[in-house]
Amino acid sequence: MGTTILALFREQRDAEAAIEALRSARFESARMGIVHAGDARVPSYGHSAFVGVVGGAIGCGIVGVLIGLGLSGVVPGGWFLALLIGLGGAATGAVAGLLMSQSVSRQHALYYEDEVVAGRTLVSVRSQPERVDEARQILLDEGAFEAAPIEPPMRKAG
Repeated sequence: MGTTILALFREQRDAEAAIEALRSARFESARMGIVHAGDARVPSYGHSAFVGVVGGAIGCGIVGVLIGLGLSGVVPGGWFLALLIGLGGAATGAVAGLLMSQSVSRQHALYYEDEVVAGRTLVSVRSQPERVDEARQILLDEGAFEAAPIEPPMRKAG
């Protein structure tokens, strides 16, 4: 299993020189990538926000109504109590759904996408763990203003 290092460059020619330096140091070309400023795609987070809000509102609203109906036999208020608790649950679920959907939406990638949109060039290299420091140093020596390994996505245990 390898580790991915991402590096940002102000100048495209420095990024291309870094790719050549990595090749000279015998890093595999198939494990390297470059994203130029014009290649950036700004993602739309509106859809995931909508799904989060609707899902949270419906889920928590139903739970709130069920709790309200359960309490209506114990606490006076009947269907009105169930409605109020359901509305409160829906509002809470909508906010929770929005926050969760946005936190899941490509957390770390957003920083790098913003940098590429701003005109920087992004270089990625996948390296064996014992060569991460070497790859990072090559990227910095070639003009990267930032070069860091990124955390792999969570894997299933087992």
